Amino acid sequence: MNSNTEFFGYLKGGELAGVIEIEHNSSFTDIHSLVVHPGFFRQGIARKLLEFVFKTFDSNLFVVETGLENGPATELYKKFDFKEVKQWDTDHGIRKIKFERRINN
Repeated sequence: MNSNTEFFGYLKGGELAGVIEIEHNSSFTDIHSLVVHPGFFRQGIARKLLEFVFKTFDSNLFVVETGLENGPATELYKKFDFKEVKQWDTDHGIRKIKFERRINN
């Protein structure tokens, strides 16, 4: 209830197929999570959710993090001109990667 994030869902055939969670402020838009139900993989839903965020939120900077081993997510972000800015290991031994997409007006 006291969260600064917003959630947007993608419905397909009356089912919730994907969800994106974002935090938007005057400095940037942070994509906290982007998930697609496995039954809807490879149908362009993650791409459509990202396009929605880019059209809806006026930002010069978009940021997102994912697991380094998450190849499909990494490739998707690269297709949208996100650039790698950092890698690190979590306390649980998972290698993470951070991407940024800057919009120059």
